[in-house]
Amino acid sequence: MKIGFLKAISIATVAGLLLTACSGASPDSKSPKNSSETTSESNKEADSGENVTLKLYANYSDDQEKDTLDRAIEAMKKEMPNVTVEIEPASQDDGQKLKTYAASGNLPDIFKSDGVDIEILNKSGTLLQLDEYAKEAGIIDDIADAYKDALYMSDGHIYAVPWQSPWVNSFYANKKVFEENGVKIPENYDEFLTAVKTFNEKGVLPYALFGKEKQWCLHLYDIMVTRKAPDGIKGLDENTAKAGDADYLEAANKLIELVNAGMLSKDVFNTTYDQAKALFTSDKCAMFMTGTWALNGLEQEMGDNLVLMYYPLAAAGSEEEARWNMSGGYSQGGFSVPEYSKNKEIAAKYAVLLSRKVNDAFVALEGGTSIYKDSPKSEKELGPVMSQYIEDTKNFKSMSKFDWNLSNQELKTVMEDKAQELLTGTITAEDFAKEIDAAIEETN
Repeated sequence: MKIGFLKAISIATVAGLLLTACSGASPDSKSPKNSSETTSESNKEADSGENVTLKLYANYSDDQEKDTLDRAIEAMKKEMPNVTVEIEPASQDDGQKLKTYAASGNLPDIFKSDGVDIEILNKSGTLLQLDEYAKEAGIIDDIADAYKDALYMSDGHIYAVPWQSPWVNSFYANKKVFEENGVKIPENYDEFLTAVKTFNEKGVLPYALFGKEKQWCLHLYDIMVTRKAPDGIKGLDENTAKAGDADYLEAANKLIELVNAGMLSKDVFNTTYDQAKALFTSDKCAMFMTGTWALNGLEQEMGDNLVLMYYPLAAAGSEEEARWNMSGGYSQGGFSVPEYSKNKEIAAKYAVLLSRKVNDAFVALEGGTSIYKDSPKSEKELGPVMSQYIEDTKNFKSMSKFDWNLSNQELKTVMEDKAQELLTGTITAEDFAKEIDAAIEETN
């Protein structure tokens, strides 16, 4: 499941379109009429017996995504039997299609969102506040204390209900490919570089990256940076670090070294998530990177051949010091509802309840941890890799940010573009740093 049903919405140049094209909402459409009136209307419409069809835009490509969402929707039939959902699978296009919907004022009744989407769309009054719906559904009381803050955006209101506990970026190794080629699974940067060179010499793709989505190029850079500077791209986003700082510059130089050693495929920037994953699970490449939300599904598919490496990129001798500096972190967001939805009250109630159902379905089907105080147990015995990950989360010392949680949208666009360019090997680390640091100065 790719980012817990969430995909990044980037490229800040579209933000202006979002702010203007969505302006069809009335001036006071940003806030529900009032809590009691909204709740009353919601109950009235939901209980009227009238059949309603809602359009839902969500990740719905691989089996893991489909199984989880299908179960959640099936459970919703008991809650709101008069509601039918038409699912539109989210495109693997770095959020371009959703941007187009937003810019043209045609957002689906319910759509996946992240914190950045919400902040941008909220400025134009596009989103419906879900505070009362969340309260009515018991979400605010039931969610674990550690995650309550994730409900609220910067203005103190709820525009989406999260459905998962924090995940991180991580590396995975295909043990079969390593063993068949006589290569040691790496534990530090020197061993990683040796593995890349060896696989390349043997004609085996060392590492599958879905570089068509620029955010994952930036995540790779973040993983390298956090071996020494725990804040990673978060530090750049919050202007507490510079790309020209020694640790950041070293990370860029090491990525260039890995690229020149043949780490990535020649068509990496045309490769989608599904394609990269298929290369890895079919034994056609040695390593793969995605979030740990995919871990349980990968282990079910690959069994003992799956190895969770986290980040074998620290310098030899400093592995333990850097081990629990994690790349990624909590994602705000979930399902949101546009203010102009024809059935916005029903859509809002459905979206909030569906978020809880998705959490429960994912925990039951895939294991992992829940954001709620009470949650179903996994219906299948978790594999040793997934079980170890759950234990490992207790050791995490720090987290940076997922790309889609970066707040400086203009800087984010520059960093994505430059991270992709860095992985072509055609830009020096110094020029890479200069361009990013210039963007930091211009946007702060």
